[in-house]
Amino acid sequence: MLWVACAAAAALMIVTGGFNTGALSLGPRIAFWLTLMGWNALKWQALFAWGVRKESDWPRVALLGSIPLNLPLPFEIWLCGQAVGVEMEAMPHDVWGRAAAISAVIFAVCSMVAWLLLRRMRPVRAETGLLAKARIAACDLAAIEAEDHYCRVHRRDGRSELIHYRFGDAMEEVAGLDGAQVHRGAWVAAAAVEGAAREGRKWRLLLAGGESVPVSATYAAEARARGWLRTKP
Repeated sequence: MLWVACAAAAALMIVTGGFNTGALSLGPRIAFWLTLMGWNALKWQALFAWGVRKESDWPRVALLGSIPLNLPLPFEIWLCGQAVGVEMEAMPHDVWGRAAAISAVIFAVCSMVAWLLLRRMRPVRAETGLLAKARIAACDLAAIEAEDHYCRVHRRDGRSELIHYRFGDAMEEVAGLDGAQVHRGAWVAAAAVEGAAREGRKWRLLLAGGESVPVSATYAAEARARGWLRTKP
């Protein structure tokens, strides 16, 4: 979603010749904007990967990051110009003002797409959800594992409950909690992770209460980024 918004912003700047790039020929203009917006997309993606742990974190992280991530923009414009073989000069105040406008557009596009996606998700009523059926508070949840048409809900005290529930619906229910899916059929709460164990080329996360869940190659990057793939001393 972030990359789509940045690509759209780059296309708009290429067509309109933003930041006085209209004087450039089409080739250097395209190269300049793809380089600049690609670099900024990487910065924002790194910020969100570091700061976002649940849905409510998105607006806060975006607002906090807007100033420090846009401050070096005048230098980045000059550097991207050098990379494509053109001399770019821009006054910082002028650049920052336009950058704020572009950031606002990108943020608005991302927010709209996220809102549309969330509207399509089937809401889970708290009183009929998985945690309610298992009679477990979110703060006591350690992990959820899929078992055929059931979900096994692991508590941090080591107990577990087997509930007839779709794993996909369970993932919607815990989307706002601090945790992550680490396997096609496993989700863990961040606070329950105590370490990891290596089994050949595979990993298992060790949880509070003595349970463990597998980490698949598909989700290993997320677990590694969170610092979970460390062996327990």
